Amino acid sequence: MLRETVYEAKKDLSYIKKYLKYVVFFLTLSGMLVLYNQYYFKVEKEIATLTHLKGQFSAKNLMLKKEISSLSSPERIERIATKKLKMKPVNYSQVRFLNTKEMDGKE
Repeated sequence: MLRETVYEAKKDLSYIKKYLKYVVFFLTLSGMLVLYNQYYFKVEKEIATLTHLKGQFSAKNLMLKKEISSLSSPERIERIATKKLKMKPVNYSQVRFLNTKEMDGKE
């Protein structure tokens, strides 16, 4: 009776040894797939975050360009020049323009 039990245990052990490498391979492969899946979701989340940030920066850039445009408008510059700096509008009939070509010849 003991011999039969030992014989069956050896038979079961040889059966387990035979398929053990396949089980280990399957478990290793499953573990690797789980790790890859976790990494994939992490990268996807980072891409979504960066896309959201890109949208925010694009909107802010557009607002800043609009602000630059309004701040550099000739009307605003003229208003600041007349009110804050007490400048007067230019009378072009009293302005004398120099021709740079004539200046080069006189040197």
